Amino acid sequence: MNKLSIMKRIYILILLAGLSSGFLRAQFALGVTGQSLIPTAEMQQTGTFMGGANFLPEQVTPDNFSYPTMNYYVNMTLFSFIELNYRMTLLKTPDASGKKTYHEQDRSNTIRIRPLAESRLLPAVVFGIDDLFTEEAGSQFWGAYYGVLTKHFDWRGGHTLAVTAGWYIPAGGHPYNKGPFGGVSYIPAFCRELRLMAEYDSHGWNVGGAVRLWRHFTLHAFTRQFTCVSAGVRYECTLIH
Repeated sequence: MNKLSIMKRIYILILLAGLSSGFLRAQFALGVTGQSLIPTAEMQQTGTFMGGANFLPEQVTPDNFSYPTMNYYVNMTLFSFIELNYRMTLLKTPDASGKKTYHEQDRSNTIRIRPLAESRLLPAVVFGIDDLFTEEAGSQFWGAYYGVLTKHFDWRGGHTLAVTAGWYIPAGGHPYNKGPFGGVSYIPAFCRELRLMAEYDSHGWNVGGAVRLWRHFTLHAFTRQFTCVSAGVRYECTLIH
């Protein structure tokens, strides 16, 4: 069995493992509302707290991460129009013996503001900034400004399709995300806890899915052109009603 076949089977198993169980919003591997690796103009409800962790293979990270890594994060939607995120990504750096180990972390953050909520005719609009407060410009691995639009389409039977399109403007010393991105997501009527996603993240195509379990936990997995598998878990709750 070749490597590609193994990766496909692992991805399918991870996805099916979640299909056993409230309404799911999209999952974002950097801990922000969005699809697998792209932001959307969707927002969480006011007072929503999210925290989680993700496994990130080197195929879906900046060139500085020439190895698989992980991140963990906390996220708070203060109001329905503003979302704040703080995350840490494990870094490999030389120790005293010169061997590279995961003993340092990259700090980064995201701020998202929604000036326009979705209406019957118009899409929602969100503007975001990644790595705004990073101390050194040279370590802004995820640095970017972006604008994104999302429109939902509901059809008979309760199915929901969301279409997203946006543009990155790179920032910092190591620009990674730049140019156009977009994607679609689908929530079936027979399983509102499930979301299937396909997207172009300005570097490549991702296909994946996410599912909510026991009201507060979300599992997600996606593949970059079937060359690797990334997966994560998120906990969320409403702190402010």
